[in-house]
Order: sequence, then structure tokens, then C-alpha cells
Amino acid sequence: MSTTHGRPLRRPGTAVGLAAVLLGLTYGYDGTAMAGAQILVTDRFHLSPLEQGTLYAGPVVGLMAGTILAGRLSNLAGRRGALVIASVVCSLTTVVSALSVNPPMLVGTRAVLGMTMGVLIVIAPVFIAESVRTTIRGRTAVLYQCATAGGCAATYFISYLLAGGGHWRTMLVVPALCAAAATLALLRLPETPSWHLMAGRADRAAEAARLLGTPAPAAAPEDPPAAAQAKGRFLELFTPKYRRLTLFVIALGFLVQITGISAIGYFSPRIFQRMGYTGDFSLLMLPGLIQLISAVAALVCAVAIDRVSRRAALLTGTSLMTAGHLLLVGVFAAFLPPAAGLLGLAVFAIGFNAGFGALIWVFAAEGFPDRLRGPGASAMLLANLSANLLIAQFFLSTLSALGGTATFCLLLAVNVVAWFYVYLQVPDTGGRTLGEVQAYWEAGRRWSASPVVPAPQRAPDGDRS
Repeated sequence: MSTTHGRPLRRPGTAVGLAAVLLGLTYGYDGTAMAGAQILVTDRFHLSPLEQGTLYAGPVVGLMAGTILAGRLSNLAGRRGALVIASVVCSLTTVVSALSVNPPMLVGTRAVLGMTMGVLIVIAPVFIAESVRTTIRGRTAVLYQCATAGGCAATYFISYLLAGGGHWRTMLVVPALCAAAATLALLRLPETPSWHLMAGRADRAAEAARLLGTPAPAAAPEDPPAAAQAKGRFLELFTPKYRRLTLFVIALGFLVQITGISAIGYFSPRIFQRMGYTGDFSLLMLPGLIQLISAVAALVCAVAIDRVSRRAALLTGTSLMTAGHLLLVGVFAAFLPPAAGLLGLAVFAIGFNAGFGALIWVFAAEGFPDRLRGPGASAMLLANLSANLLIAQFFLSTLSALGGTATFCLLLAVNVVAWFYVYLQVPDTGGRTLGEVQAYWEAGRRWSASPVVPAPQRAPDGDRS
């Protein structure tokens, strides 16, 4: 089997998996690179808490722009093409960002990096899904998610190694290496068959499928003209038929971030510092440990999520998140020792990955029909990023102005609201077909039939292991 350059590619699934890992590492590391370098950058440029927040808000604004740009870029350049462009721009801009001589230059370059991350977060899962066989699609997607969490953890570990010499510029430049490696891995792969077919190149789609070892995609029945299809599509989300579901997924998207996961991802060193921890090991290695726990929790949840009730998973996860914030309030109020704060952050991370982190996108994917699935996910993502922007810009200012006890009491209250929202509003869609879930929302949140639960299958005699 050969690549687009005629060179043999004996294991295309492994090649796609490698690209997925490198893209995940790039996204995870670049998304948290400033967290590891923040203390040194703050000292270098004498930043106020509000200015420190802007270092994170800039990339989030870029991320929002990148997610809007991603679809059009993918249609024009292809899935692989869009990822190659994003990886190259990420690599070059990361180097420029590490050479920043003032805060505006640093924020501006980080915003451009946010745009590349927006393209990655939208297109990478699509590229993976369209490039591998059905039998390995799930594990490849999980590999990408775990690599993202691993990239977040690597940020803190590498920052710890570099913190002693004050090498914050080196901390920021590391993602350029990941992005460059991802570019090389992507260039070894062909464009996805589905994109070629969408572009009207059936022969090239068949060739790409042969190179990737996947079935040749079948041409769908002729669709209406693209302009007619697209017109009013997003506005259709707010028609009476879909308004209830749209508001539901927007609320979920907002709650995912406003409950505090971004604060922990971005500002863990500052949170540990406020709890009384000192030294590079405590301020950088302990946040890295939290990210490793998140990665393991994400892996466990990805394996187990189809075996448990989704509603129960969300309620349990939100309960753990609330318990984590309660421990943090106890630490900041001096009722509990600082060690309880480390436990609180770990419990929160586990709870997030057991609930919101594992299931948030499932509801948008299940509830909307095919033609509205993309706009529905975009509506959820916009709400998600809006909350992310609020946390990024104002969390440190709030922590400085109100103190740790009041700040985490606010987050605790938000988590309690999130728990009740899940309890009152979230349906259990496990065991339901896509048609049944869509009919539930279209019928005003009423199930038309009981879920179909497959009976456990016994292994044939002689085939037990």
C-alpha cells in the first residue's frame, strides 16, 4: 500500500493514530503552555491580575474565530489540508510568540495560536473519523483525547524542568516541535475519501480509501443546491420544533466551562500558591499530577461510558465536582489543611471527566437531525467558549479581589445549580436510537417507547476466555 507520494504505508491505521497523538499533544500543550510560564511571564512584564487574565482571554477569542473559520477552510483545503495549514501556522507563530518583547505582542501571537487551535478542535476529530476503519475509529478518537490530556500534563512537567533557569520562552516554544512533527505525520497521509467525494472526485475518493485501507465511500443521493441547504440553517435551531433542544445544549455548553474547569486548567499554579504551596515542585508538578489524573479519568470514562446511564454519569460527575469545590472552600476558609486542596482539585477533575467532559457533545450529536447536527454543535461550542472567555479574563481578578473563599463559594454555587439543572432537564438517552432521541425533543420531551436494551450475549461453547 502506498501513500500519495507512492511510498509504502503498510499500517495506515497506525499512521493516522500517530498523527492523532501529535495533534492531541499540540492542542493540549499549546492550550496550557501559558499556565506553566505564567508566573515567570508575570514577573518579566509586571502584569496585573486583569492583564494576566488577558493572556488567556486572547487565545480564547482566537479559538472562537478559529472554530468559525474551520468549516470553510476544511471545505476549501480539505480535512488534511486544513490541519496542515493550522499546524504550520501554529509552529511558526509559536516561535514568534516565544520571542515577544512586550505584552501586546504576546497576547496578539497567542490569539493567532488560538485560531489554529480552533481549527484543530473542529477538524481533527473529523479527519480521524474519516481516515480510519470503523473497527478502530473509537480507539483512535480516544487516543486523540488522551494525547490532549497528556499534552496538558506535559506542560507542567516541562515547565518544572525549565523553571529554575527562568526559561519561560523555551516553555512557550515547545508546542512548535509538536506542531512540526504533526505536520510531517499529516503529509504522509492522503486526504480523506469523504472530502474527495464531497468535492465530486469519486475516483480520487476511491484511491484515498485504498491507501487508507477503508471501504470506498458511497455517493449519497443528489442533495439540494448548497446555497439552498445552508440558507436559514442556523436560524432553524430556534424554530419551535428545535428551540427546546437548542436552549438545552446551549445551557449545557455554558455550564461545562462556568463550573470552573478552565480556571483549574489555566490557573492551577496560582490556586496552589493561594492555598499556601510554595516552590517550583508544588506550583508546577502538582498541577501536572492533576492533569495526569484527568487523562486517566478520561480514558476510563471513554471505555465505560456506554455501560452506564448517561444521566447517572452526569449526576455523579457533577456531585464530585461540587465536592471538589467544597474541599477548596474549606481550605481557603482555613477549616482544612492545604493537602485537602490537592484532593479537591483531583476530585473535581475526576468528576468533570466522568460527566460533562465525557458526555457534553453526545447530546448535540444525538438530538439534532443530520442537517442540523453541525449548527447544533456550533451553538453549544459558542456557549462553551463564551463561558471560557469569562473565566479566562476574570477568574484571577475575582480571586485577587474577593479571595479564595468567596471565589470558590461562587463556583460551588454554580456547581449546585448545574447539578439541579442536570437532575431536572437531562434525559437518559442510553439504549435509544437516534430517531427516538430526535422524536423525544420534537415531541416536547416525551418518549414514544421504552428504550431497547440489548440482551447480554453468551459466548458459544468452546469460545470462552
